[in-house]
Amino acid sequence: MLDETDLALVDAMQLNPRASWASLGSVLELAPITLARRWQRLVDSGSAWVTVALSNRRMRGAVLEMSCRPGTARAVALALAELPHVSTVGITTGRYQVFALVLAPTLPAIADVLVRRLPVPQDVTALHSYLYSGLFGGVVWRLGVMNRVQAEQVREVAGPAPASMRPFGEGDRRLFLALGSDGRRSYNDLAEELGTSPQAVRRRLDRLRRHGDVTFRCDVARPLTGWGSMAFLWLSVPDDDLAAVGRSLGALPETRHCSGVPGPANLALVVSLRSLEHLDEVLGRIVRAHPTANVVDRRVVLQQVKVHGRIVDEQGRSVRVVPVDPWAATDVEP
Repeated sequence: MLDETDLALVDAMQLNPRASWASLGSVLELAPITLARRWQRLVDSGSAWVTVALSNRRMRGAVLEMSCRPGTARAVALALAELPHVSTVGITTGRYQVFALVLAPTLPAIADVLVRRLPVPQDVTALHSYLYSGLFGGVVWRLGVMNRVQAEQVREVAGPAPASMRPFGEGDRRLFLALGSDGRRSYNDLAEELGTSPQAVRRRLDRLRRHGDVTFRCDVARPLTGWGSMAFLWLSVPDDDLAAVGRSLGALPETRHCSGVPGPANLALVVSLRSLEHLDEVLGRIVRAHPTANVVDRRVVLQQVKVHGRIVDEQGRSVRVVPVDPWAATDVEP
């Protein structure tokens, strides 16, 4: 388990993933060098990391569910986890033992991936796919251990959106991929890889963030923070209520993924849990707050295999990076 200082540091990084150690030190009342060393220990042990994510308007997504031959679910999950356009993979209880989140830049591209370009492992006996009709939450989340005053001091205040913006292009894709391995890479390091100047990288990344094209997220090995379980839920919500219910459930502190999909069960929800008993409490809150929503299926996530580009072990620690690349399986330019 992480100690209180590490938990506060991760929480601060979730609010402002590229914050300077000096600015965090004044809030957490620790020397910047101490915070830098603590963070490096967390990164080196795979306990926490920062990466980058695309905005909703820059990508399309789908939820995949797969039934597998007995004893093959982990092998299937690991094979899918190697694909850069598959961002997240988990193994669950129930009829469909593996779920995956797939990304592509456009609706035609995600359709092409699902129809022609997805290498389905041979041990998969059934596959269902569900296109996102909306993504309501879970891309960015936080532990919530800092008090409100500390959180407001740490929280990044984004500047206004730029008045004009050149289209998202190949250079932006390269910048996005360079940040996939470490979202806190320095401007100098990024510039050296991309063959440009640190000032140009800073300006472009600042504009991409203010325009809402990219965001940063800080992930942590959840079992080390007291969140030892997860559940995958399917809900049926009246169409007129879907957006409001989705936004509400997307804002729950437990939510790690919340997307609307076309179909009888039209809301996919993945939640972190402190225990299996916590699931009953979460379900009770959902039913009380949203009486029109019907939970039609619930599954325990037995193991996460990939978390937004990171292969993770049984304790949720990052062991290897497969940077998220929504363009990897397409012929479509960014």
